[in-house]
Amino acid sequence: MASLRALHAFSLLARHGRASLAAEKLGVSPSALSHLMRKLENELGATLVNRDGRGLTLTEEGQRLALSMGDAFDRIEEAVDSFRRRGRTELRISTVSTFATRWLIPRLPDFQANQPDVELLLSASTRMIDLDRENYDCAIRLGTGNWPSVESHLLWKEHLAVALAPALLRGKDAADTCVLSGLRLLHSASRRGDWSRWLEESGLSHPDTKSGTVLQSRDLAIQAAIAGMGAIVIDRRFVSQELDAGHLIMPDWNLVELETGYWFVRSPARTLTRPVAAFRDWLQTTV
Repeated sequence: MASLRALHAFSLLARHGRASLAAEKLGVSPSALSHLMRKLENELGATLVNRDGRGLTLTEEGQRLALSMGDAFDRIEEAVDSFRRRGRTELRISTVSTFATRWLIPRLPDFQANQPDVELLLSASTRMIDLDRENYDCAIRLGTGNWPSVESHLLWKEHLAVALAPALLRGKDAADTCVLSGLRLLHSASRRGDWSRWLEESGLSHPDTKSGTVLQSRDLAIQAAIAGMGAIVIDRRFVSQELDAGHLIMPDWNLVELETGYWFVRSPARTLTRPVAAFRDWLQTTV
């Protein structure tokens, strides 16, 4: 019987077409791969590869063997990987980008430490997924919580507060909101109304309400604020690390509460699995 390791080496060479890449995938040197090919040829009594100074390429007999073998080793690898993953459970979460990058991901190591057998599959999207039809166990949604046919748990209501780089207030009275008129306003493309809402609620006006600098996402707007490009209005929870590090400051100005908030949602039509329940409970105790 031919050596399985040599056959595996041959299948990698047939798949990738380059000896160097096949050797890398197998974890051996190119010369060791060549040795395995010679060993297989001796065992089968056939010339499987050409050696013409341009590397190793398959002969007609080699191509015939590769065709006969098909994806046998791929299926073996899949079976072994599935066996290795026995006892592990996947948790598929859909969320919005800002929540994922600015709040959830920095805290996920704590959840993983408490649930080491749960493998996380995290997806960020601006669209509202269908929890009954799509392959997600749960989601984090932004809104007022009145979605039909879903189980909803409020994590927190949003607020808006002004944040900016410390240098922009240097030498100025940080208690005086009038200094804002001399600063640029930074807008997120998806949240163009946030500054107008904050200014209206605070009894202020600013020429950059309809102009100003527009960033594609709130994450980019935060980075622009850190760089000193202007001021942002943001939920404090999304810049807590930057505030602690001193990269941003939040003056003691008005804080505007919003009706919208972040919610944990799941379909009640699906069985409440242990990972989903653990994630829900962890979220509610972490916020």
